[in-house]
Amino acid sequence: MLITFISIIFIATAIYLAAGILFTIIFQAKGLSKIDEGVHGSSWAFKIIIIPGCIVFWPVLLRKWIRSK
Repeated sequence: MLITFISIIFIATAIYLAAGILFTIIFQAKGLSKIDEGVHGSSWAFKIIIIPGCIVFWPVLLRKWIRSK
């Protein structure tokens, strides 16, 4: 029972992080400069630094991106 519960938690976490990685790729290519114009023309080092935050907070960023359209 406990192993099943832990497996479900790990699978859910893996799905969340996979969705975050996919979102980050698309977001950094198209949406990043739309929610913050100050990011336009930023360096690749900045984009690498924000990757973990984009992966973790992808639902928040997706909501901001949708509202900015």
